[in-house]
Amino acid sequence: MKNSASATSRVWRCLRPALIVAALAALPLTIAHAQDWKTEKAQMIAAAEKEGTLILFSQPNLAARTFLAAEWAKAYPKIQLSITATSGAEINARMRVERQAQKYLWDLVMTGSNIGFEMNKDGFLDPVLPELRDPDINKPELWGGWDRVFVDNDKKYVFSPNVALKSPVYNALKLPREKVDKAGLQILFDPTLKGKIYWHDPGVPGPGAQFTFYLVRRLGEDGVRKFITEQQPVFMVEQNQIIEALARGIAWLGLGPGNSHALMEPYIKAGVPIDLKKFANTPELNDVTLGGSTFFVVKNRPHPNATRLFINWLLTKDVQYGFAAATEQSSRRMDVASSAEPDSTPVPGARYVAPQEQENDAALAKDVAFVSEVRKSLR
Repeated sequence: MKNSASATSRVWRCLRPALIVAALAALPLTIAHAQDWKTEKAQMIAAAEKEGTLILFSQPNLAARTFLAAEWAKAYPKIQLSITATSGAEINARMRVERQAQKYLWDLVMTGSNIGFEMNKDGFLDPVLPELRDPDINKPELWGGWDRVFVDNDKKYVFSPNVALKSPVYNALKLPREKVDKAGLQILFDPTLKGKIYWHDPGVPGPGAQFTFYLVRRLGEDGVRKFITEQQPVFMVEQNQIIEALARGIAWLGLGPGNSHALMEPYIKAGVPIDLKKFANTPELNDVTLGGSTFFVVKNRPHPNATRLFINWLLTKDVQYGFAAATEQSSRRMDVASSAEPDSTPVPGARYVAPQEQENDAALAKDVAFVSEVRKSLR
């Protein structure tokens, strides 16, 4: 034993100087990277200020647009942020027409992932990774791996920095939480909920369609058919109609609205008694929605420096925390604490399925078609 310990000690004494030298060698490299980024950022800001503008197509989410506009203006007042917000389908159609006329008017698009998939298919996008210049951002481990934040099949073009848990929401004043916790997803078959479940129409692109994927994965097609047939959920075209029904007590449970607290705010301020809850935050009871916050970089963009500066700003720790809080989402950055309630915060390190990832496109379309057929059979 003494000889073994002595040998180990001699090996350690030999290795220790080499380890110290390696550590010291890495330290200047880290400092050099930080200095390089500081210099590059200063040059980027100067070039972006000369461009003077960033043209962003954004999701209709008012909370997202308000946050981005206000915080960008504080950070870079000399660079105007021009935001256009309409449906995602419109930007794709517009870009096709514009590019046929050799017009390149957009820098960055921040909306639903499906729009990014279509734009990539049309050849309208550049890869995102070359835009990540800040060494504090350009680290796959910070995001749980590039395969986690890139949701396109190529894992290059559609970047998803934020997510939100996706489960049914219910009014705890009508449906006791203890009952929901005990029953889990089987609460959907509770006889007291017949006709009191409101579902955002799956035929309309949006969260209601994603719930077809959510339910079929967990209940199977037979279970979903039974649910629709026996419980007779009410299908609504507008998400606000579901929120209004929940506020009025007509609906007890909703399938669709994600940022329900923001949508409920007018009713809460008006004194409407309601206590909206989600199911527990486990992967068994939740998918994740990408919340319309995926972004993609447009090829031949008119303001490349402002675009790059915006992306590196958006993905910083402080901005990610603020954006997530404003939009009721969670940042995928592993070092950003959640500002959401526990039931709305993903379990750290857990893997959730996202219906909006491109690899799930075919299954999602199949499930939407299945629910449509079940509904037709009941008419």
